[in-house]
Amino acid sequence: MPMITLPNVNERKHVHIINPCAGDGRLYEAVKAAVAQTGEEVRLTDQAGDVTRICREEADADPCVHLVVYGGDGTVNEAVNGIMTSRSSRTASFSVIPAGSGNDFSHFANSTAGYTPPDLHHIDLVKTTDGEGTVRYFANSLNMGFDGQVVVEADRFKHQKGLRGSAAYIAGVAKVLMRKRTVPVKITLEGVTDLASGKAEMRADDRWGTLSRQWNGDCVRLEGEILLTECANGQFCGGGFRSAPLSSLEDGLMDVLVIRNITRMKFVSMVGAYHDGTFITPEGEIACRYKEVLTYYQCRKMHIAADEPFCLDGEVCSPALDLTVEVIPQAIWFAAL
Repeated sequence: MPMITLPNVNERKHVHIINPCAGDGRLYEAVKAAVAQTGEEVRLTDQAGDVTRICREEADADPCVHLVVYGGDGTVNEAVNGIMTSRSSRTASFSVIPAGSGNDFSHFANSTAGYTPPDLHHIDLVKTTDGEGTVRYFANSLNMGFDGQVVVEADRFKHQKGLRGSAAYIAGVAKVLMRKRTVPVKITLEGVTDLASGKAEMRADDRWGTLSRQWNGDCVRLEGEILLTECANGQFCGGGFRSAPLSSLEDGLMDVLVIRNITRMKFVSMVGAYHDGTFITPEGEIACRYKEVLTYYQCRKMHIAADEPFCLDGEVCSPALDLTVEVIPQAIWFAAL
């Protein structure tokens, strides 16, 4: 099969997708004025689902379109789902201008991942499939348990108190911590690698606090009570918490963090390290004081069973008693701005 050379970002048709009310309308006016000088197209959104629909329509119409979306992690989620369900998922591309209350994907992909604008990068996505066969993709993270409960409360603080970003997240953490509730889960990870060597590592079965762990080659099974679990493609969540500091958008792996049932005081004592990502070294060694608190894996696939809502890129989803999560390597083209 002959190699196909795709056009770079500057050679593509650009479509800007924005909510006209973003930034009290000031952002839209600025975008409109800037785009008017380039002749590029602007499409407006009005309600949830519009970004997905517009991205799908534009990618179906032009296989090499470049879609510039304005918003937070939920907007990115809509964009990648629109592209991935179009006829041009292998050729269309996107960028994001951070304009939401949570901009964790942008914080990593635009700022700290080391991408040079406006080069195209073939980044991973993660695909989720529930027991009824419903497929969704996410670009940044899936959260369940404490983190998922915090997202719900943080959203309330955003709308009721006007808090934004990490301030809303921290307020949500405080509220959820007061009523700390664990989640019974069954988690199976496949294609698990040892973080230090990049290879599968054999370990003995053990009992880890309220969880049992069973190893079988490159698979690990966790069952019991947890405080939270995160499956990450990017490094940040919750408005700037670096909860998956070893994650890469191009390694074909997802990073899975599990925090077991611990006391409120213990959790509070580790919030700083959780925020800064210092609970684990770049070589994959968990700091001694956290080895009995959390565990961190890199893997290719996860199956999770829990009667608990979960969040995809900050958007709350109904409980899925049977959820399969798997990395799709080099799924979509992205350009940092």
